[in-house]
Amino acid sequence: MMKKIINRAVWIASFLVAMVILVWANIERANSHSSDIQVKMLKTDYPSLISQESIQTHILETMPTVLGQSVRNIDLSKIEQEIYQNAQLSDVRTYLGIDGLLHIKVRPRKASLRIFDKKGHNLYLADGLVLMSNSLDYTQRIMVASGNIPHLNSEEKLQVLNGETELPQIYQSLYQLAEAIHEDEFLEALIDQIYVNKKGQVELTPKLGVKKIVFGEIEDIDRKLENLKAFYINGKNLVDWQKYKSINIKYDNQIVCSKK
Repeated sequence: MMKKIINRAVWIASFLVAMVILVWANIERANSHSSDIQVKMLKTDYPSLISQESIQTHILETMPTVLGQSVRNIDLSKIEQEIYQNAQLSDVRTYLGIDGLLHIKVRPRKASLRIFDKKGHNLYLADGLVLMSNSLDYTQRIMVASGNIPHLNSEEKLQVLNGETELPQIYQSLYQLAEAIHEDEFLEALIDQIYVNKKGQVELTPKLGVKKIVFGEIEDIDRKLENLKAFYINGKNLVDWQKYKSINIKYDNQIVCSKK
């Protein structure tokens, strides 16, 4: 009986000590001031378009009083909202350490297609058809679309990012084509670029074989790509690629090759 009483007393004492330490820690934390910012990029299987340093610099420029102020006055949700305005990030989490260190964890968004419009300006389309501005930190070696693609000015980009308007249909169609190519390892290894000519017709630039592949309108995507894949695989030992300048896959159930 005495042993049980002693054990219970020890347990209660330990609990009280732990509560005192917790309360003390919370008081100390409430009275502490933010000391620094630590940005951590969550691991992904694709590269980021933005650096940790850029995120930290952005916070310090837009919210210069975040450092040195009492942690009880720091609005973490406001910081997250500020960071979320960068479309290159898909997830943001913030919390304050006991030492006043502001922790920011972010997940970069995956780019699917890089677009160079008819004015030479470039931007990225990310998973989910999210529009991302060109990065000042990094570039990604991904599929490129160029040619007769309409230019979006700053106001139009902002309207798209805020969901006030939709991307032009050509952007959406190019994204669908790029995604279909990405889903097939063979085609992803084969196709290097997408080009939109003056008539709005699409041409694909392969990494091997002929100079160009005439795709035509961005429709019947799966059928055209399956025909292209079958042609390359079945004809690799039968076709002398050096004799041909282009492959036309825009017609139904047939592939037309043009000689040089």
